[in-house]
Amino acid sequence: LGADTVRLRLARPLPLLVGDRALLRDPGRHHVAGGVTVLDVAPPPLTRRGAAAARAAVLATVDGRPDLAGELRRRGLVRAADLVRTGVEATGRPVAGDWLADPEHWRQLGARLTGEVARHAREHPLEPGAPVELLRQRLDLPDRALVEALVRPPLRLHAGRVTAAAADALPEPVARAVARVRAEYADRPFRAPEAEHLADLGLGPREIGAAVRAGALLRLAENVVLLPGAVDEAVRVLAGLPQPFTLSAARQALDTTRRVAVPLLELLDRRGATRRLPDDARVVVAARS
Repeated sequence: LGADTVRLRLARPLPLLVGDRALLRDPGRHHVAGGVTVLDVAPPPLTRRGAAAARAAVLATVDGRPDLAGELRRRGLVRAADLVRTGVEATGRPVAGDWLADPEHWRQLGARLTGEVARHAREHPLEPGAPVELLRQRLDLPDRALVEALVRPPLRLHAGRVTAAAADALPEPVARAVARVRAEYADRPFRAPEAEHLADLGLGPREIGAAVRAGALLRLAENVVLLPGAVDEAVRVLAGLPQPFTLSAARQALDTTRRVAVPLLELLDRRGATRRLPDDARVVVAARS
């Protein structure tokens, strides 16, 4: 590789450690070719033009003494067990699992992660964040756990995806469509728009999903969405009914259809705002202001 550096390909594995001394012998000629100091027992592949010269420059900075900080600078990321097998004492604190990282390399990875999350948000504004596996590939990391460990505010990890804290902001066309829904249904909050009308407004399944995640719409069931304040308002209205009340009474009081009333009452049951009785009537448990 360089003036005094070579890479050896051995016929069989040897239990070498960084810093070991060895002799190179030619058994046929009974000749000792020279002595060596082991600098690296797990060298990277030389796959690109100029890789050998670049590797020689790196090795010129080492002297064969086990050095954790130096190994981390050269490798960026390495498992503690792999370092120990090379003869380097792994005393550092892992960043994830048993992975050790060079501090500067780890900082750069964090900056790149932020950039990749922002890039994914621009390219896929309706998706709920960038998948961890995609980020692992883009950062060329060997383990998904490393991506998860890199997540720091304002980034957040949820359901296998990474988003920015401000990711709840809707794309402008979706925000305009939601504003139209809010204007049309402000005085009839329990009337859910039909799927065809939502589509005419530009709210297809993906757009509705983005609006629901952002808290701009409330999904009761497939193709049944209300404005987010409908739940609290429903509890207030139902609390004014004679208790217990039937599904029919709730539907009339809310001025809505069975299509909306059934999933809305089921949602209130799950949240503990109403309780369903054995005869299918309900009572309001606690009214919300």
